[in-house]
Amino acid sequence: MSLPLTCNKDRWLEAYNMFLENSDRQQRVGEWIEREFESKVVNILSDRHSDDIGVKHPLCVLGIGSAEGNHDILQLKQLKSKFSQISATVVEPSRQMILQYQDTVHQKSQDFTGIEFEWHNQTYQDFIQLHGIKQKYHLISMVHSIYCVGDTDLEEALRELQDLLEPGGVILMVVLTDHTGVGKLVNTFPNLATKEQNSAINEPSTTKSNRLVNSTDVKSILDKHKIAYTQSEYTEFTDITACFLEENTITGNILLDGLTQTLDFKISVLTDVYDKVMDFIKDNMSVRKNQHDSDKLCFDSVCDILMISK
Repeated sequence: MSLPLTCNKDRWLEAYNMFLENSDRQQRVGEWIEREFESKVVNILSDRHSDDIGVKHPLCVLGIGSAEGNHDILQLKQLKSKFSQISATVVEPSRQMILQYQDTVHQKSQDFTGIEFEWHNQTYQDFIQLHGIKQKYHLISMVHSIYCVGDTDLEEALRELQDLLEPGGVILMVVLTDHTGVGKLVNTFPNLATKEQNSAINEPSTTKSNRLVNSTDVKSILDKHKIAYTQSEYTEFTDITACFLEENTITGNILLDGLTQTLDFKISVLTDVYDKVMDFIKDNMSVRKNQHDSDKLCFDSVCDILMISK
């Protein structure tokens, strides 16, 4: 029987890093932050909060699943232009990633003058269990980290996140849509990592599936509770050429684990299930040119960027 990728933390981290090496996600999110974060988040926070925030009292920022800090850092640099004092709380379960983040802050300390960091090497769930929701934040940043909540706990998680916000605060959430790429793949085959992997596509599973939370899930709950939000979107491209090479490549196998969120996908799922998944990927991929003008196979995913207000 196959298992969810999250069952093996080392393999999950390996798959995550392999995905980033073969994807332009970091670039696309970074471009959005550089282009739109100031007008859609920084200026709004500045307009909504009194003049003493960032002067007498720090602007409080919570990063959930901050990874190595690339996107948090871009946001903090822009926030510094409006707020001279910032309290940045970082919650990241991977020790390797949080150490990378800390090293960047140490190496470029001059860029973080006025920012006080608080580090938590733990899951969001453990962080809440330990600290509760007494501390409030003006900005909560969740760049592709809402998935760790799981779809069955999503409504409670969103209510909890709202409780963590200061009035006038913003949750910045980047999340996959359900109609393209990785989001569509995993939610079309939700039972890959369960005993029922050979059941019909989209048939409900009696055990926990590897279904990913998507932006439709989030927005339906926000609409239900009449929580205000605005949205943008971007498209990211993942080079999956290695998944279709005749030779059995390490890169291809790890990428498939990440795309399907299934541990050792190629050798653990049934043959007919493997064939169906690979056919699905073929039907939904595109062909683009790489830097050497050769064809590369790409899996395209549209992602929503939600700015959720309180």
